[in-house]
Amino acid sequence: MFSLFAKRKANFRFMASLLLATPLLVTAHPALSAARQQINAQVIEEAGKAIAALAQRSGWHDYRYTLNVFMPGNVAALPACSQPLRISGAPLQLKNLARQNYRVACDSGTSWQSAVTVKADVYLSVVMAAREIARGEVMPPDGLVMKRYNISNLRGEPLLSREATTGLTAKRTLRPWKPILRTQLEQPLLVKRGQAVTIISQTGEIRAQTAGVALKDGRQHETIKVQNSSSERVIDAIVAGPGQVSVGAQ
Repeated sequence: MFSLFAKRKANFRFMASLLLATPLLVTAHPALSAARQQINAQVIEEAGKAIAALAQRSGWHDYRYTLNVFMPGNVAALPACSQPLRISGAPLQLKNLARQNYRVACDSGTSWQSAVTVKADVYLSVVMAAREIARGEVMPPDGLVMKRYNISNLRGEPLLSREATTGLTAKRTLRPWKPILRTQLEQPLLVKRGQAVTIISQTGEIRAQTAGVALKDGRQHETIKVQNSSSERVIDAIVAGPGQVSVGAQ
């Protein structure tokens, strides 16, 4: 295994270590075979580019990461490649951040190929609960903190700002000092089953309102069943606000 740990500068040792947020300059360890040096340097560069691209897509700021490169033992016997290695792998996504698989091939001289695995640990500031937040509770601004965390093994997308939680409620009880994932939050209920609602109908500039009863709970922009109190017809309506739903012309 080779490990890489870097930020702004590289520190290399026999399990090589690098914590990165900027382009990397790798110094090869003399104990490594030429093929290992090539694989290690190029795979690290490729993994670093993939993480940088993921960071840009995901809106990460001030992130750091470590890379651990795993190669099979027979790599030590491979000859150096006279040209840059050909590296292929699946597109990097958050779900496979902790384990990136690459196929490395030399297409010149005595051609060879090898499977290489890179494990990344990515650290960035994420939103955490400073106390237990109950299921259904609106996210409390004073109950949230930003803390640096290794997100590589998270099973979901973490929230990167407290503002992203504004107005949302917890789908289940949230434990303190754990990253809050986007899938753990939802819009608050604006309409409850059995609640009297105002049905708004608009065609062009003509706007009409009538009373109704919600037959299902609803959140902003959700479509629910509503019974018109006048006609007793059951219709589909879109939740437009607290106690309000909208429909096309009736």
